[in-house]
Amino acid sequence: MGGKIRLSRRTRRYIGAIIAAGVTSFVAMNTVYKASAQTCGLQDAMEWQLALHDTKVEQTPEHISAITEAFLAACPDRPEFFDASRIAGMASADLGDASAAATHFKNAGPMTDRLSNFYAISSFVRAGDSNAAWRLRDQFVEAWRSRLERHPHVSVQAEPSDDGMIYQLYFTELDKDTGIQAAWVAVPYGPGWPATLTFSRDPMRLAFRRARTGTESNELRYVDLHRCFRRRSLGQITTKLTSAEFDAAAQASLKAYLASPDKSAGRSRSQVEICYSPARLLPGIPKPSN
Repeated sequence: MGGKIRLSRRTRRYIGAIIAAGVTSFVAMNTVYKASAQTCGLQDAMEWQLALHDTKVEQTPEHISAITEAFLAACPDRPEFFDASRIAGMASADLGDASAAATHFKNAGPMTDRLSNFYAISSFVRAGDSNAAWRLRDQFVEAWRSRLERHPHVSVQAEPSDDGMIYQLYFTELDKDTGIQAAWVAVPYGPGWPATLTFSRDPMRLAFRRARTGTESNELRYVDLHRCFRRRSLGQITTKLTSAEFDAAAQASLKAYLASPDKSAGRSRSQVEICYSPARLLPGIPKPSN
């Protein structure tokens, strides 16, 4: 294998969270704390984070949980406590312990990244705390909407319906990975996961089409419906539609979803299952091609 260490998809989920946690210690190294106010010191925090980055140990949920739980128990007053609670919550969720995961996420305070929030919502649902789950969903959706509204290449409009809110997103700059041009995001007023309909020039599928047919159509667009645990292609569009025509069709499709939204956290009673591709459910700021 040439000495390379292959990381599982589950292990890679932690990498962003672990890197983010490292920022806290960097700040802490430049701040003076009174020794009497701390139950442990910066050295303990650094040892925890080094253990998270140790390439000699497989970063499994069991390993992540064990070392992070130990750090949380020993260092409840450290500024890294909140990031550690977030990481412990993800590990507990992957181990199927919804109750422990929910407790950790409640201790983590405000979380800004999409993955941690989706983990937390799933954990609350599985633990039976529906109010906490959908309250967090609404808080994160509001933060997501506010972030997009401030971006110069995104236009956001909100259209209320009987059963929820539908957000219409138009992108003047295409995302290099997804090629999304427009999206309609439906968020239930009550319990339920968001669903999103996207209108895109998916670069991967366009490349497959070009390889298969030897042709390329600049007008070809893909229409997909993304739900929590499934993705369904609704077809290809090669003719030009007016924005009003496509918007009407998208609104009708999502209003039907809002009448009976997905409420379960997954298919397994023994696991906390995270929504498939959260980035597709709540599209983010476009990644430029250059």
